[in-house]
Amino acid sequence: MIMKKFFDKLNNLQFIQRSAIWFLLFIAVLTYGLFFWERGFYWDEFPWAWIYFRLGPDMLTKTFSTSRPFWGMIYQLTLPIIGPNPWIWQLIAVFLRWVTALLFWAILRVLWPQHPRPALWASLFFLVYPGMGQHFISMMYSHFYIVLSCYLLSLYLSLLALRSKKYSLVLFIASYLLAAVNLLTMEYFYFLEFARVFLFWQILPGTNKERIQKAILHFVPYLLIFLGVTFWRAFFFTFQNASYKYVLLDAIRADFFSGIWMLITNVVISFWRTVFEVWLYPFLTIGTTGFGPLTLTLMLVLLFSVILLVGLYLFKFAATESNDRDFAKQAGFIGLIFWGLSGGSIWVIGIVPQLNFSIDRFMLPFMLGASLLLACLIALIKNQRTQMILLALLVGFAVSRQFRLEEIYRSDWITQQNLFWQMSWRIPALEKGTILISNDIPVTYFSDNSLSGPLNWIYSPPGEMNAILYFASIRVGKTLPNLEPGQAHQLYYIGPTFYGNTSNILLFNFEPPGCLRVIDPEIDGENRLLPEPLRDITKYSNQNVIGFDQEAELPHQFYANEPAHGWCFYFEKAEAARQLGDWEQVSALGDAAFALEDHPNDPIEYFVFIEGYAHMTDWEKALELSQTSYKISKNFVGPPLCKLWERIVRETQSTEEQKITQMEVKNNFDCER
Repeated sequence: MIMKKFFDKLNNLQFIQRSAIWFLLFIAVLTYGLFFWERGFYWDEFPWAWIYFRLGPDMLTKTFSTSRPFWGMIYQLTLPIIGPNPWIWQLIAVFLRWVTALLFWAILRVLWPQHPRPALWASLFFLVYPGMGQHFISMMYSHFYIVLSCYLLSLYLSLLALRSKKYSLVLFIASYLLAAVNLLTMEYFYFLEFARVFLFWQILPGTNKERIQKAILHFVPYLLIFLGVTFWRAFFFTFQNASYKYVLLDAIRADFFSGIWMLITNVVISFWRTVFEVWLYPFLTIGTTGFGPLTLTLMLVLLFSVILLVGLYLFKFAATESNDRDFAKQAGFIGLIFWGLSGGSIWVIGIVPQLNFSIDRFMLPFMLGASLLLACLIALIKNQRTQMILLALLVGFAVSRQFRLEEIYRSDWITQQNLFWQMSWRIPALEKGTILISNDIPVTYFSDNSLSGPLNWIYSPPGEMNAILYFASIRVGKTLPNLEPGQAHQLYYIGPTFYGNTSNILLFNFEPPGCLRVIDPEIDGENRLLPEPLRDITKYSNQNVIGFDQEAELPHQFYANEPAHGWCFYFEKAEAARQLGDWEQVSALGDAAFALEDHPNDPIEYFVFIEGYAHMTDWEKALELSQTSYKISKNFVGPPLCKLWERIVRETQSTEEQKITQMEVKNNFDCER
C-alpha cells in the first residue's frame, strides 16, 4: 500500500511536469489568441510603426531617446524582421505571454520542487491576470514581455547556477547580462531586482545565518549592476523625468508626514486593488457587457468551457498527498517581497494602479507577487475540492474579462478602419501642413495623437509629416491656442516635428454609425447635432485644403479589404463631388444611394443630395428629402436646413419653380423666424 501511494504520487508529479507547459499554452491561446487576425495596432503602436517604416530607423531612435533609449533598440531589431503586420504581432504577444508564465512556473518549481500544484496555480493566475487589460496592444506589450522574460530568465538561470557545479559560471554570466537588459530598458521591473537576494536565501542550504551571508555574497554582482545603471540614470540620462515626475519625493520634501501618509495610503489601496479587487471585478461586471446576442453567447461558452477544462485538469492530480500549507507559509513571504518591490517604481511617481485604461498598465509589475499571494491563500484551504472549484472559477472569469476587453479592441479597430476608408473617399489628398480637428472619436484605445500616425501614413509621402489630428475638446485653446488664420503652428510629435498654419484647418465629425462629415462652415454653425467644442469653431474649417489631383493610398497591411459600398461610400463621394461643383455626379450618387437597402444615420447626411437635386432642378426630390430630414428633429435640423436653402437659392437660377419651392421651404420649415 505504501509503495502504491508512492508511485501514484510520482506519476502525478510527472504528469504535472509534462503537461503543465502545454496546458499553460492552451489557456494562453484561449485567453488572448481568439480572433487575433481581427485586431490591429493601438495607442502608440501606430505612430511607432509609421515612424519606423515611413520616416526611417533613425527617427525611431530619436523617438525613444527621451524615454527608453535601450528599449527602443529592441524595436530596431524586431521591426525589420516582423514588419508592420498586426496579426503577426498579435500571435507573438500570445507566445511571449505564455513564455513569461512558463518562466514564472519554472522559477517556482526550482524554489519549491515538492509543491508542483500551487506553483501551477500561481502561473495560471499570472497568465490570465484580469487587471492588466492592455495585452492586445500587441506590438508594444510584446516588447514589455521581452523585458519581463529577460528578468525572469535571469532569475531562473541564477537559481540554476546555485544548484549547478559544472556550469555555474556560464549561468551566472548569462544571468548578469539579462539583469542588465531589464534595468537598462525600462522601470516597471526595476526594484524587483532586489527580490533575487530573497530567492537566493530561500534556495541555499545551511543555517539561517549562513544562508543570509551566502545570499548577499551571490547578490553583490547584481547589486553592482543595479548601482551602475542607477548612476547612469541619475547623472547621465538627462530625460529620466521627461514622462513622469517623482511625485512622492516632492510630497515628502514639502511635508514629510503628509508625504509618508500618501505613501501608506497608496500602498494599502494598491494591495487591495491588485491582490483582491482585480479578481472580484470579473464576477461583478459579467452582466454589463453590452454585447449582442451572438457575442454574449460566445463569451458564456468560453467562460463555462474554461471553468470545465481547468477544473478537469486540476482535479487530475488534486488527490496527491502534499502539504501545500507549508508552501503557503514559505511562498507567501516571497510573494509579499515580490509585491512590495513591484510598487517601488509606481508609488514614487504618485500612481496607484487602476482597472481602467490606460492606468491599468501599472498592474503589470504587481502581477508576479499578486498571483503568488493568491495561490498561497488558496493553498491554505484544507478541502481540495473547494480549492479546485475556486481555482476554476477564478481562471474562467478572468478569461471572460479578457474576452470582453478583446471585443472592445476589435470594435475600435473596425471603427478606426472605417474612419480612414471614409476619409479617403471624401478627401483624396491634403495640402501640406493641414491641421485636422475633429470630435472625440468614439474609441477607447486610440487618441488624436495616435491616429496622427495612420493619418500621415495615408496622406504624407515617405519621410514627411504633413498633417496632424486634434480632438477639439482637448486641444483647442491648449495645444492649439489660436485658430485665427495665418498663425504658424508646430508640434514636436515624439520624433518628427509637424509644421502647419492655422489657415489650413479642416474640421470633420465622425460618430458611427453616422458617416464622416467634413464640416461645412456656412451650414454647420447652426448644427446643434455637432458636439459643442466642434460647433463653436466651424467657421475655421477650410475645405480648400482638400486636393483632388490624386487618390489617397491606404497601407495594405491595415486596410487590405475595402468595406462594402454602402450608404457612407455614396455619401462621401457625393460630398467630394459637391465640393467640385459636379452636381450631375451628386445626383447620380444620390440615385444609387437611395436604391440601397441602407439609410443615413444622421439627418444632415441628406443635405448633400438635397443640394444636388436642387442644382439639377429636381425641386420635388429636393423638397421631399428636406421634409424627411426635418421630421427627424425639427428643432435641431431646422436651422441648418434653412441655411442650406439660403445657399441653394443664392447659387441656383431664379425660375418660377425655384420661387415656389422657396416659398414652401419658408412655410414648412419656419425659415422666417
